[in-house]
Amino acid sequence: MPFQYRTGNQNKIQRQKESEEKAPAMDEENPILRAGSSVKCRVCQSEPGGYSVRLVPSGIAGYLPCQEELNEGQVVPATFVCMNKEQALMTFAFRIGTTERVQMGLPSEPETAFAVWADSHPRTFKLRRAIDIVMPPIASGSVSPLRSGDYDIAKLITDLEEGQLTGCVKMICDERLSRGALILYRGRAVGCIYGKKPMVEPYPIESAIQMLLLDSFLPETKLTVYDLPDEVVLSMSAMFLGVPVLEKDFAEKKELQALIGPLKKETAILTVTADNEMCLAFLHEGEVFGSFHVDDQRFSDRAEGFDDVIDKTPESKVEISILPAEMTTEKVLFGYGLSTTLEIMKGQAPIEM
Repeated sequence: MPFQYRTGNQNKIQRQKESEEKAPAMDEENPILRAGSSVKCRVCQSEPGGYSVRLVPSGIAGYLPCQEELNEGQVVPATFVCMNKEQALMTFAFRIGTTERVQMGLPSEPETAFAVWADSHPRTFKLRRAIDIVMPPIASGSVSPLRSGDYDIAKLITDLEEGQLTGCVKMICDERLSRGALILYRGRAVGCIYGKKPMVEPYPIESAIQMLLLDSFLPETKLTVYDLPDEVVLSMSAMFLGVPVLEKDFAEKKELQALIGPLKKETAILTVTADNEMCLAFLHEGEVFGSFHVDDQRFSDRAEGFDDVIDKTPESKVEISILPAEMTTEKVLFGYGLSTTLEIMKGQAPIEM
């Protein structure tokens, strides 16, 4: 074959052509992952609350929360949430599909990642002690409630958000026979309890936030606002936005240290109920921060009360929920925005605020 001389432009075009021919294979191996992307993953092994997996075909390591039994090597559809260092966080594809707010798009990737996560984990649970499960402030001394009629509630809500409060807002509204507790992390709602007579079943978190904010605008509503440690708030948030651990994974463990052993560096909430008593244990990044005895409204930094309740009766019931570490990284804007929620409420119905 005779030698063919190529100009610089011809060589450039040829290299570009060769690069384009190779591009599909490279993209297939290393896909551009966005929050809400559909992916497939291969199950590796069981982990608390789910399974470690590998994305197919890229081989990227990941974590897939799951309440169903999966087999090692099984390939399942999933929805990508975000990356944390070298690990991907996923959720099951059939749990989310693509919700309207994800389809419409959000202002940033961290906001989309939270929406994908929150929309795919609708939690339905019965809170036996309602707002009492949210502990009072650790610092001694009482916090005086505010009367809503004495304040500009819209501004108060904005101040809580802009001031990045980490703590709680408790609400009592006699006019609507409702009570609620809003748990905030850096000014965003990461948990909410709302109860209203004669309603028996609790509201899902997003509806609960809206109902609590709505009742807060009534003049005679009483609001109590106070700080709580990050460790308590993040542990509590796992109850609303976390991953339940299957009971079979800890059924034989009868004390707190044994229960937290497999959780390694996790942030989680552990609850135990027995003989009409309830106690919470706050686990933050693998370390027990303390416990809260709900009936006595007593916090202990040594967490000895948790094992005391376990020992009350053989029928004591333990529940564990984990908060994925990704929720507190820059990859996720964790929690529901209060001002955004108010705007959504105004758009849904004529609400005077």
